Amino acid sequence: MSSTNGRDTSIRAALAAVEAAASRPSPVDRFNIDREGPAKRAVKLEALRQRFQKLNEYCDEAAAEIRASLERSAR
Repeated sequence: MSSTNGRDTSIRAALAAVEAAASRPSPVDRFNIDREGPAKRAVKLEALRQRFQKLNEYCDEAAAEIRASLERSAR
């Protein structure tokens, strides 16, 4: 009777291992970083590029105004 109990336990352990493996995401799902697709990411990156370009232009203008103001006050 103990051999049946041991087999029962090993079958339950095997079933538990199979269930645990099935509940985990597959390696493809875990490492798939391209969920949105390249087109959506390209649109987002272009919007960010434009935003940073405008910010850079604003900073250049502000720095030029500050330099001009300092030059006027130094005279």
